[in-house]
Amino acid sequence: MNRRLAVALALLLSACGSPARDTLSGRSLIPTPAVTASPMPSAVASPASYAASAVRVVVNGIERPYGTAIAVEGVGGTTVRLVFPFPVDRTSVDPWLPRTGSPVWIDDTTVELKFPETEPNPGFKIPQITSTDGLSRIDLLIVALRYLPSVALSVYSLAGATAPSGPNASGSWRVPGGPIFAISPDGSRVLFYPVIAGSDPAHVFDLATRTSTDLKIPKESAPYVAGSWLGDGRVVLVGSSVWVGRPEQPFARIADISQVQALNAVPSPGGSYVAIAGAQAVWLFSLRDGSARALTGSSGGCARGFAWSQDERLLASIDCETLSVRITDAATSRIVRIIDGVANSLAGLPTGDFIVTRDSGQQGEGARSLGVVYSFAGTEKARYLGYAWSISADGRYLLNIGSCCAGGQSSSLVDLRTPDAQPVGLPGIASWTADGRIVVTSFTRS
Repeated sequence: MNRRLAVALALLLSACGSPARDTLSGRSLIPTPAVTASPMPSAVASPASYAASAVRVVVNGIERPYGTAIAVEGVGGTTVRLVFPFPVDRTSVDPWLPRTGSPVWIDDTTVELKFPETEPNPGFKIPQITSTDGLSRIDLLIVALRYLPSVALSVYSLAGATAPSGPNASGSWRVPGGPIFAISPDGSRVLFYPVIAGSDPAHVFDLATRTSTDLKIPKESAPYVAGSWLGDGRVVLVGSSVWVGRPEQPFARIADISQVQALNAVPSPGGSYVAIAGAQAVWLFSLRDGSARALTGSSGGCARGFAWSQDERLLASIDCETLSVRITDAATSRIVRIIDGVANSLAGLPTGDFIVTRDSGQQGEGARSLGVVYSFAGTEKARYLGYAWSISADGRYLLNIGSCCAGGQSSSLVDLRTPDAQPVGLPGIASWTADGRIVVTSFTRS
């Protein structure tokens, strides 16, 4: 009876919701639900890395092998096309493309840049290129473009050089050749001449036609110490002989000057003479008949520059022994005046005066020289600090030529008749044309 009561009581408790348990172990007799394992997160695939050589580099229509320096003339501009091996996330590339190349995307794998011929450095690099889907990348692409030896040349009117928005050239070119050259008085042609034996022959590059003409002169006459243009378009070359001619015609040898041991030479404004600094004396040679004479009492060996008066009567030079400036009558060789003081160099100015470079007293990196302007009467007219100078024919504008230290070649233009005028920066070495425009040049080595 007691056993039947115990069973009935157990059934009653089970019906009331208490879990059944194994009476021996005390474990629940209700099955425990199975535990389902959560899936592990899948690993993110690393981007596939491509070598930079997977990018096709096409320069001026020719595919170039990656990893080598690419030399271009740059004449007429340079076109670079990059073809990537996958669709590119442009935000990884665009910030690194030079704006001067005016980059244009042809499609998601191809970008093209067109550099103007005056661009100083068309090379560039991209630190990392990624694909649109993020699954591919290229680390560090270098486009190693460099120019062959050449001269970037720009011509400015005064209005263009002083434009409110900044200097605006009326024309710009890149001319193959260099580093020694002379620009024609009208700014239309460039004379290149060798100063080392075995270099390229003397030639003239025409900016309008972009053609080069080798001068008709014996090759053995090179090298030269000076090359200049005359006002009538003829060229004077001075080496072991004096040669004169037009670029398109055979040159005439005016004189054999091998005994002079020429160091430098400057022709007179009208093309009547050429003054030559020799090893022992200063010489005057007639460009009409080749007659020559040494200036009485002159010394040689320093070649620090010449300046001619506009009427060709007077020649300013530096005495190599005393370093004073001597002004000599070209017809009689008589010294008409001496300007004392140590002169480092001198040069003629379009105004008809000349400027003498002296020590300024400044020292250390960036030290400037003192430029003192004189008339041929020996009167001091102005002083400037800088490196080299030239003044417009009307005396209004000063070119302060050259700059110090880093940053490349540069010049500045100052209006001397405007009080507190701010200088206008020009990107290279500046000079005046015969008609008052400004030519700015910058030489690029290979």
